[in-house]
Amino acid sequence: MSDSIAGLAQSIVSSQSAATSGTIQSIFLKKQAEGDQAIAQLVQQSAESQKAVLPEGQGVVVDRLA
Repeated sequence: MSDSIAGLAQSIVSSQSAATSGTIQSIFLKKQAEGDQAIAQLVQQSAESQKAVLPEGQGVVVDRLA
């Protein structure tokens, strides 16, 4: 009987460990995505501020074939 109780306890601990690991991994991925999004916003802001600094006509796509 004690073997089955020990086996059950081990199974419960394994299940909880797997669930905790999955939760931690989800949190890590969410934080990484938030960081990536923040970097993308900084790059976009930088590009917009560079356009504001450029002289008239600079930074605009021009059709060279026209």
